[in-house]
Parts: sequence; structure tokens; C-alpha cells
Amino acid sequence: MKNKAPEKECTVLVDDDKHGPIYIKCNSQDEFVMPSLDISETDHEEKMMPQPEHKHHSDCKSPSEINASLNKNLGLSFILNPMNPFVRKLFRLLGSFVHIFDLHIFRAWDAVPLRLRQKITTIAWALYFHVHRFTLGRLTGIHRNASPEYHAITSICYWGNFFPVSIRQMRFCLSQLNVTHAPNAYPKSMPLQNSSNVPSKKFQAKIDLMKRTSRSVLGYKGGFVPVEKQYVGMSAIVFEIHFGMHLKTKLTEPRGINSEKCEESLVTGYYVQHGHEPSTKVILWLYGGAYLGGDSKGNLNIAEKMCQRCDHTDVFIPNYRLMPEYHFLDALHDVIQAYEYLVTVREVDPKDIILFGISSGGGLVMRLLQTIAEKRKEVHDLDTLSEMPAGAVLMCPFVDYTKPKGTFVEYREHDLIVNQSVCEVGVPYLKMLGGDKEQFEESPVNRIMEGLPPICLVISEHECCYDMAITLCNRARAAGVNVTLGVWKYMCHVFPMFSAFVPEGRQAVDFMCQWMNDHLNLNQN
Repeated sequence: MKNKAPEKECTVLVDDDKHGPIYIKCNSQDEFVMPSLDISETDHEEKMMPQPEHKHHSDCKSPSEINASLNKNLGLSFILNPMNPFVRKLFRLLGSFVHIFDLHIFRAWDAVPLRLRQKITTIAWALYFHVHRFTLGRLTGIHRNASPEYHAITSICYWGNFFPVSIRQMRFCLSQLNVTHAPNAYPKSMPLQNSSNVPSKKFQAKIDLMKRTSRSVLGYKGGFVPVEKQYVGMSAIVFEIHFGMHLKTKLTEPRGINSEKCEESLVTGYYVQHGHEPSTKVILWLYGGAYLGGDSKGNLNIAEKMCQRCDHTDVFIPNYRLMPEYHFLDALHDVIQAYEYLVTVREVDPKDIILFGISSGGGLVMRLLQTIAEKRKEVHDLDTLSEMPAGAVLMCPFVDYTKPKGTFVEYREHDLIVNQSVCEVGVPYLKMLGGDKEQFEESPVNRIMEGLPPICLVISEHECCYDMAITLCNRARAAGVNVTLGVWKYMCHVFPMFSAFVPEGRQAVDFMCQWMNDHLNLNQN
């Protein structure tokens, strides 16, 4: 792929003429303030026109004022208000009844072959969407200018505001992401021509060597083992990683918070390889889940398909430990060690690595980059580990762990993902970080920004993490970091993960893939 000429720094409206809705792209290095305009279907003539970049903050509406102007509660504010104590009590009673059976339901659904679950989901969505479009249309989303598909998604997901959520339910839902990302779902699978899910003889010899030289940990034989294609329903070679790191390197601390519970030298996850040989460039993918849920297996399909669009770059999806069984710092330790594994074991040049983080995974991406930056100030012999990766993509990053405020409080009333029920479960666990001082210090938004690589940040103006994401963007820019920002309106948290259903999600996927392509090819001769 040829390198593009550098883009002019500006804030523009983008109408890609492909998926419909207009979004905002800002690659200026000035402070970003959301332009005060209403993007409607009739605004297409404003395509790619520069917007004012300097605007006084007093001119901006507060989150509460914006919230009051939206079409909340499926347009039935007085009947279906999730903040109504009586309504919440009623649904809590129903939720406690469902909780008795949910484990059996989860096991039964999981027993269905993945491809069949994907087909059931695809057919059900197609039927449901057509019915919704001709009945409720654009009446249920928070604004009429959101796509009809997003209004349909809202009518389904809105009910999560009422039912109490358990960590078990969160983890199960996040483990099912592969169900919504069948090969034909957007982004569609694009396997390499004449490729095979069998490693070359040369690479097989390397696999055998790593099996012999890595350490046996917790009953696992060190190294990486090819997973059968039928197991994950993918076109690439998938390696299940169980690698025992021999020595600690200078990025990781001697131990994590709960080291007595787990052998910390173990790196686990999935490595997705598109060709007979590993690619020279790798995307390190960190899933989200509020540090309470998420797993590498659930992200396999969407990660594979997005990385196919990035010149079929390999992707490594490591596991990391979750709260409440472990501490946030244990998760950070695992992520740093996974990065070390790529650099020191697989010998990937840091300049050939893109970090990709979703929600809390975006927070871990920032902390990984900040750890490298902090260590560079402390010591001067980190070798290749002292070099920064080529860049980082942050999808709706969760980066502020202090007491919730602003959009994180106001928008949970209509955010389909970070809703009131999820916050009631997740927010109390932030206290595991310690008091106010520790929560402030551990938040990526409050840590070092100088010296970080280019960042691509995708966010929705109307999601809970909007304030913290824009604060991160502006603080990074003030420190000299190149930040490309994509802002969509009327979407929920991590809306690009709905790319199989909504056009706004497809736009965001294309936006991130294009940015990764551009930055992975910057070092290509």
C-alpha cells in the first residue's frame, strides 16, 4: 500500500457516501471543542467543510442540558423511566427470578455450534429490523438523525437499563461477541488468496523450537499450539498461546498485586496469523469489559476481520486478569508482559506494532504507553523496549477512575452499554484502587503524556466516556502527541462493535482501519 500524503490539520464534517451518517474528524493539534451544530440528513452539502476549532467553553451546553434535549426512554419518558424507583424495584424482582435460570440458559446457548448461533442471530436481526423499520421507525433512539438500524438496536438494548446485572452475566455477554461477527457480517471476512490454515515448514520448525525452549507453567506446556479451524470458524491460522516467560524484563514489576494467586510469568491468549508466515507487523488487541469481564476468544472474529483490512496484519489478543478476583495492577502487569512477549520472544520491532484498545482495554493501552514513557525517564538501557510502538487506537476509552462526573453520570440514563444497571455493579469496584489519591494517580487521563506515539481516538458525543476521552485527547495534544479524533453523534459506548448492524459502526471501523494502515506503512520503504 502506498503512503498517503500528510493530511492538512483541520476539523471537518465527513460524509463518506458509503454508509450514510455524517461524523466529525479532527486531526488538528489544537484543543478540541465540539462544534455546536446539529448534523441532520440535510447537512450533506457541508461535506468536508472546516469547522471552527476555537470556541469558548462557556458556549457549550452542559451534559445535563444535552441530556434534557434528547428523546430518552424510547420516547415514553413518563412510562419507561429507568430512574423511577418503583419501576426499578419491579424489574429487580423480575431480574432475581431470571437469575435463577440464567446459568442454564447460558450453558444451553453455548452448546450450540458457533456458526449456527451466528446464522440464528443474522436471520433474527434481518427479520426484526424490517419489522421495526416499518412500525417504530426512528421513534425510539435518542435522536431522529441516528440511523434506522441504531433505533432498532436501541429498542432491544434499552431494557438493560432496568434489569440488575451480575458480573457473571456481563462476562457471558462479552464472551458472545463472536456470535454477532459472522464471516459475512461487516467487516466482511477477506482471507488471503491461496492461503491455507497450515503453517509453512520453516515456521513449523520455529513453533517446535519455542515449544522446547519455553517453560511449563501451571500444567501448560510453554509455547503456542495451533487451534483447529473448525473450533473458531475462521480463515486464518490461530495459535493458542501459553508461554512461560523465563525472565522478567525491565518494564514489568517483580510481581503483581495478587501474585500468590497466579503464576505471573505465563502469557496466554490467541495469535491470529493470516498467511503461511507471520507478518512483520502486529496489532496488539486489548478487549474491554470495565476490568470485570471480556476475553480473547470473544474478540477473535472481529479482530481477525479488522486486521484483514490492515493489509492482513497478524493480531495478538492476550488475556489479562480481571477484577474482583484480581487487582487492576494485575491486569496492567499481564498486558505489559504480553507486549514484552511480542518484542523479546517473537522479536517484533516496536515500530511495527499498533496497540488497539476497546473501552477499558483503551485504558490499558494508555497505561502501557505511559509505563514505557516513565521507564525511559528512569533508566536508559531498555534496548528495544525503550522504543514506542507505531501508534495506538483507542475505541471509546475508559481512562478516568475517579469519582464519576459529567457525561459518565448524566448519559448513563440513555447509554445502551454503560447504563445505570452496569454502573451500579461496576463503579464500586473502582474503590479497589484505593482512596481518591490512588484513583486519581492510576487513571491514564492524569498520567504522563509526553513522548507518546500517534493516537487514533474514536468516541460518541452522547456516550458516558465522552468527557474523559476528550480530556485525554486535549491533554495528549498539549503534550505534543499527534491525536486523530473521530466523533459520532447519538451513539452508545463502544458503538463500533455494532458494525454488523449499524452504519455508524461500519464508518468507525473503516476510520480506524484506515488510520492503522497509514501508520503501519509509515516505516515501509
